[in-house]
Amino acid sequence: MQAHAVEGIRLNLKVDTWPVSINIAMPTGLVVNELLTNALKHAFVGREGGTINLISIVDETGCRVMVSDDGVGLPVDATWPKAGKLGAVIAQSLRQNAKAEMEVRSVPGEGLQVTIYFARKSAAPEDAQSA
Repeated sequence: MQAHAVEGIRLNLKVDTWPVSINIAMPTGLVVNELLTNALKHAFVGREGGTINLISIVDETGCRVMVSDDGVGLPVDATWPKAGKLGAVIAQSLRQNAKAEMEVRSVPGEGLQVTIYFARKSAAPEDAQSA
């Protein structure tokens, strides 16, 4: 936040904790970092500020991680992650390692929301899987 934050940007956090495999934790953290960095750099261009939300909810089925902002959103012809970029490589790793599902919603002028979901069984630490 300190590296990119412009005055007036608020970060709302709601994060449940839950042990997961390092093969899930690392790419998830990298995807979240990429999304937060992109929001700080691009979501509020030409605005006085806005809000970024990071929500991680764990229930009996698995974990849902959502990063959203109320910024400018993606341009109409843009997608995230953009093919050939680091975010796409990391997202693909997460899909393969955790069998994660990703949903990306963007409305120009209203913001971007990326939701990542992975099931408990797919994300459990290795020692828990063999038990």
